[in-house]
Amino acid sequence: MPVITDEQQALIGRESAPRPAPQAVNPAMASHWCEMVEDPNPIHHDEEYAASTWLEGTFAPPTMLFTWLMPPVWPEGNFKSPLRKLNLESCPNTIAVKAVQEYEKPLRYGDTLTITSQIADISDEKTTRLGTGHFVTTKDTFRNPADEIVGTHSFTLFIYRPAGDNGS
Repeated sequence: MPVITDEQQALIGRESAPRPAPQAVNPAMASHWCEMVEDPNPIHHDEEYAASTWLEGTFAPPTMLFTWLMPPVWPEGNFKSPLRKLNLESCPNTIAVKAVQEYEKPLRYGDTLTITSQIADISDEKTTRLGTGHFVTTKDTFRNPADEIVGTHSFTLFIYRPAGDNGS
């Protein structure tokens, strides 16, 4: 299948319904994150300091954006990735190629974000040293309770069948 199908083409840009993040942006998770990456910035935990800045309050590190999308491992959630509709059964392997985040507004503690997802792009079939498949880019858009975009996360995957595998 060198060229993507009409059905696959129709999936590009189709945004999912908004869904709430599994939990609100919270200082406990942010504290663990800051500890893990050794981020001592007081803007994330010192209310007095944060109130004196143009941000006028504490907020979670922007790099945590994708964290708020991730459901707990248990119990299993019911969110289905838009990738399941791609029908790439002949390509059982996936490797992450690129992740890009863009930040628009602070992640305020207490906010429950809503997330929409979409397939942003699907390449025609490509062959690399790994095998043959498609580069697929997804885009998640995160909004705060005021429906303002706080950030986006684009993720490119190579979904492929290994070299030497005829796809049967």
